[in-house]
Amino acid sequence: MKKGVRTLFRSGHSIDLGCRKKSPDPFCGFCGFSLLEVVLALAILAGALAALGEVMRLADVNAAAATNESQAEMLAESVMSQLLVGARPLTAVNGADLGIEAEPPWVLSIALEDTEFKELVAVRVRVAQQLAPQLQPAHCDLVRWFPNPDYLPVATQQSTTSSDASSTSSSSSASSSPSTSGGQP
Repeated sequence: MKKGVRTLFRSGHSIDLGCRKKSPDPFCGFCGFSLLEVVLALAILAGALAALGEVMRLADVNAAAATNESQAEMLAESVMSQLLVGARPLTAVNGADLGIEAEPPWVLSIALEDTEFKELVAVRVRVAQQLAPQLQPAHCDLVRWFPNPDYLPVATQQSTTSSDASSTSSSSSASSSPSTSGGQP
């Protein structure tokens, strides 16, 4: 066997491990990592795995939050569409159960707010998970302007008032005109 070459297998094949020391002692010629180098490499590997584990945990938490926010947005849009087509009455609701089976449950709030225009009302729909605030529940707020159901246009109010007044005056004039003409044929 050549100096600096160590036989790894009994079959007689030898592999040069590239040792720099040339010593007559067979164990002294074997190159490898020291215990300190192995421990240091394992410490670096453990630190990298811990950092990657934390990154994966944060990614999982953020993915779940994004999923919940998307679901809240879809539910709020669904409620707003139901209000728009009249499938749900346009009334104020606060903290009502949304009626879907989910864990945690979703709650609904609808608020009607006046706008600067009398013929319009702002409808605020809020859909949120029913969780404690420290758990950061997902929620979505939508605002849309709707025609005010209680508003009557001024022209309609005047025509209604004038038609009531004219029907009252015409009925009073009709009842008064036979009495003035009295006995004439």
